[in-house]
Formats: sequence, C-alpha cells, structure tokens
Amino acid sequence: MLALGAGLLATGALVFTARSLALSRAGQVTGRYAQALEQLGCEEQDGRIGGIRALEHVARDSPRRHPAVMEVLAAFIRERSRQHWPPPDPGGQARERSPRPDVQAAITVVGRRLAERDLRPVDLAGSDLTGADLTGADLTGALLADAVLARADLLAAKLVRADLSGADLGGARLTGANLDGADLTGADLTDADLAGANLASADLTGAELAGALWPVDGPVPAGWERHAGSGQLIAAGTGAERAEANQPRR
Repeated sequence: MLALGAGLLATGALVFTARSLALSRAGQVTGRYAQALEQLGCEEQDGRIGGIRALEHVARDSPRRHPAVMEVLAAFIRERSRQHWPPPDPGGQARERSPRPDVQAAITVVGRRLAERDLRPVDLAGSDLTGADLTGADLTGALLADAVLARADLLAAKLVRADLSGADLGGARLTGANLDGADLTGADLTDADLAGANLASADLTGAELAGALWPVDGPVPAGWERHAGSGQLIAAGTGAERAEANQPRR
C-alpha cells in the first residue's frame, strides 16, 4: 500500500509538473505574440521587420496561434503594399516599383508557413505585390483576386486552386509554378513567363495572354496560338499578319 501510494504521488507530481510547464510555455507564447504585435506597429521599418520575424517564430512554436498570425500578416500586406516603394524621386525620375522591405518580409514568411496548420485560405486579395520575390512560395488556395503581381518572381511557386481572378500578372515569372485548378478568369498574363508551369484544370476564361510564354507540352487555350519564332502566344489568326509586319521593308 505504501509503495502504491508513493507511486500515485509521484505520478501526480509528474502530471502537475507537466501542466505547469505547459501553462508556463503558453504564457510565454502569449507574451511573445503581444510583443510582436506591438513591434508590427512600430514607426521604424527595422522594428516592424523584427515584429514579423517574431510572429513567424510564434506561428511555428504554437499551432494554435498559427492562423491568427497569418491573418495579421495578410492584413499587414494588404494595407502596407499600397504604399509606393521606393519613395518618389524628388528629381522626377521614375524608378521600378518593388514591395516595401517590411511587406517583402511579411510575404516571405507567409510563403514559407506550415500550410497544413491553416484553418482558412490566406487572404491577399487586392494587394499590390509588384516586383515581389515569391520564388517557391506556398500560396495554395490563396485569395489573390485583383492582386497586382506584375513582374513578380513566382518561380516554382505553389498556386494550386488559388483565386487569381482579375489579377495583374503582366511580365511575371511563373516558370515551373503549379497553377493546377487556379482561377485565372480575367487575369492579365501579358508577357508572363509560364515555361514549365502546370496549368492543368486552370480556368483561363477571359484571360489576356498576349506575349505569354506558354508551356511547350501544354495545350494552347482557345483563341490563341504560338508565334512560330518566339513561342509566345498571339491571338489566333494574327500570325500571318504579324509575320508580314515584321518583314523588313524594301
């Protein structure tokens, strides 16, 4: 009886210790989450980037916090991405657009998140991610309707079942990207590089494809054809006229 009692006491002590540790860790995560949110609202850009990195660690350490962190970062991207970067040149010289460094940091974290912990799709609809680096990003099922991804690097990105309806992908590099089942209705893919991309079951209704470099082994969408020389898409029936127009004049 004494041995049994001692065993029960030891077990109880272990359970109590385990619960205490769990509560302590939960409290630590809550504190880190609150601190990271405070950093995200910092006026200094370096402070905001630090907050983004801290939120990534919270999402990785706490599956329960993961969905909330991704919602916060998505909202940050939607809001901050509308601010032009680099700032306008006082001399009036136009400079090539790219995301703000803090926005790029946030989209990088979202792109490498543990997607299996998602409870809902990442909402980046309407974001301006012109020139963003999304190489290898996992944006499976993401909401990107009306987003601006012109000249963005989306090499080998996962965009399976993503909503890209009305999105601007002009000049985007989508080499090797997985767009299986993606909604590209009304999207602008002018001059986009889709070499090696998987477009199986993608909905391209009303998409603008002029100048797009299409996958060699993929069926060309109705109403379009490959240009014999460049391999880029042109509107069906215009090949002869363009070839004639490109002939040197005598």
